[in-house]
Amino acid sequence: MSSPVRMLAARTSLVSAATLASRVFGFVRDAATAAILGAGPVADALTAALSLPLLARRLLAEGAFNLAFIPALVRAEQGGPRAARRLAGATLIVLAGVLLALALVAAFFMPQLIRVLAPGFLPDGDRATVAILCGRVAVLYLPLAGLAAIYGGVANTAQRVLVAALAPLAANLTVLAVIAVLLARDLVASDVAALAIAAATVAAGFSQWFLMMGAARGCPAAPTLSPGQGGCVEPASLPWRAAFGVLRAASPALLFAGLSQFRIIIAAAFASGSEGAVAALNYAQRLMDLPLGLVGASAGAVLVPLLARHAAGTGDGGPRAAAGALLTALAFALPAAVGLAVLAYPIVVVLFQRGAFDTQDSALTANLLAVLALALPAQGLERILSATAATFGLVRGAERIALGSLGLCVLSAALGGHLVGPVGAAGAVAVSAFASLAVFVVLLARHGALAIDRRMVGAAIGLLASALAMGAVVGIADAHWTGGTDAPAQALRLAALVGLGVGVYGGLGLGFKRWIGRGKR
Repeated sequence: MSSPVRMLAARTSLVSAATLASRVFGFVRDAATAAILGAGPVADALTAALSLPLLARRLLAEGAFNLAFIPALVRAEQGGPRAARRLAGATLIVLAGVLLALALVAAFFMPQLIRVLAPGFLPDGDRATVAILCGRVAVLYLPLAGLAAIYGGVANTAQRVLVAALAPLAANLTVLAVIAVLLARDLVASDVAALAIAAATVAAGFSQWFLMMGAARGCPAAPTLSPGQGGCVEPASLPWRAAFGVLRAASPALLFAGLSQFRIIIAAAFASGSEGAVAALNYAQRLMDLPLGLVGASAGAVLVPLLARHAAGTGDGGPRAAAGALLTALAFALPAAVGLAVLAYPIVVVLFQRGAFDTQDSALTANLLAVLALALPAQGLERILSATAATFGLVRGAERIALGSLGLCVLSAALGGHLVGPVGAAGAVAVSAFASLAVFVVLLARHGALAIDRRMVGAAIGLLASALAMGAVVGIADAHWTGGTDAPAQALRLAALVGLGVGVYGGLGLGFKRWIGRGKR
């Protein structure tokens, strides 16, 4: 293995390990929040208050902004370190300034914003009051996320990846430290606890920013406000147009990265009339994030480079690569969706039911998780197709599809929430995602960016059949397995059911693969 390849593998391993650690502690943070707040009115209020900060973290702190910022920074570096610093400095001022203005406006109009995010909260009720107070604190996270994104992009451009990758872990540890204090003082399901967690979110933003600045320190493109350093010395001479161009170029990636979160915000708004539904939706979505993240990572790490080479004329098989990526995504997403739907209740009980999170909270969260799981395959494939569209220059079409799907989500959530309550509002996520998936397939096939043949259709049917059979076997085993009710026994039971599902799906999938292979010969 050559030295550059070894270096790339080592850096990828470091980032993967840091990301995995962050995911694990992120779940611990969510489980601790559930333990201290449950899924009641206080948790509803905090979840609504954290909607914008969580969206900002999803869009900025998880790398979507870098898809536009890093290429622009690399191009600027061709003009020398000073040109790169000037672009980084201008982009930092523009992004942080826009987010700070947005945060101040949101804080001022927080009562009206909460009415939009959670119209089911009574205007003078406790949930609305706590949400407004927590929201005015937590919204200060927005400019901090922008600052962290710029310094993180600078560090990643210089291939200083480890410290930057640890920033989300530091943010999770910051919130966990505050939750530990709250537990020690027995401030469970209280307004004080909600406000403290909102403040901890802002503190987590500072920890991310400081770590990213440390990672970027000494980099050629690191922005500086110090006179004489070649950075932001003469504001009039900074490349403001280029900075705004970076923001515009980043907007499609930000829209695609935030689709799942936008849909949850919409569903939560129409479910907010039912106490506990907003928080339960949030907990259920957390369990969806891991399989969605795996599919998104495969798109970015494997598919996009192949498509980029095809688009540049230096490689072939781009449309087939996209179809193959869809098949690979289905192989992960289908069993994950079926497993989450069938085992929703034991999963929620084992992972969340403790402290203030009781059996009623588990039942509500499990019902919503089972419905959200239906959307998992469509949302996973949607990420593959949006990456394909962007690589083939179909960005505007993809943007229109994404915006149209959000509009459909609003209509579906309004209708479903009115007819069947929170479960109907959650179902709008699946309706929106599958509609988006269908239109994406038509768009890409029409432009020759996607090639699907009978063999791939047969393989997809085989994967679906394997996943459904797995679900049936696991469901029967779950219904007939009686055992202890203590936490270790429940965890062991869940692990055994998951292992059974993996074995059944793997065996059936391998059988279908061999059958298709014989048919091809």
